[in-house]
Amino acid sequence: MATDNELINRFLAGDRAAFDELVVAHERGVFSVAYRTVGNAETAEEIAQETFVRAFKGLAGFRHKASFSTWLYRITMNLCYNELKHRHQTVELDPETANEADDSPHPGERMAEQERRAWLERQIQTLPFKQRSVLTLRIFQSMPFKEIARVVGCSAISAKVNYRHAMLKLKATAAQSGEVL
Repeated sequence: MATDNELINRFLAGDRAAFDELVVAHERGVFSVAYRTVGNAETAEEIAQETFVRAFKGLAGFRHKASFSTWLYRITMNLCYNELKHRHQTVELDPETANEADDSPHPGERMAEQERRAWLERQIQTLPFKQRSVLTLRIFQSMPFKEIARVVGCSAISAKVNYRHAMLKLKATAAQSGEVL
């Protein structure tokens, strides 16, 4: 499988199929970040599509200062921020989409796990945008703090501090409500 840089070079040389490969390689992660940030599957899908449209249009100007995925997630987070700013509200997650990956065997266990996930997703949605962004990228995309800093537009130390504050808030809320993180 070709690397992102190889695909970018092929695309810039005129191979449009190379961009399709970039989309396939990154669409799930982009959607996941958008969904966990805005909390709605339809809006996340629109943001993911717009992310790739902007990447397609701007790829010639990509300077390789960061990885392609970092650049792509930065576009995604900017679009999420604009969407949330436009809405001026905290969003609720679509519970059916939030639990798509659930594969626990026993229905009772599945229900309890879905309730825990739904609770956690609701709590994440109450965090300030930067904390929510850092937490989402760290936990759900396994991104290192240095890369998160590039995506969010802060220092690595600031990313770590935002992550820590987000985790402390979630743990405090969990302790108050009797949930286990």
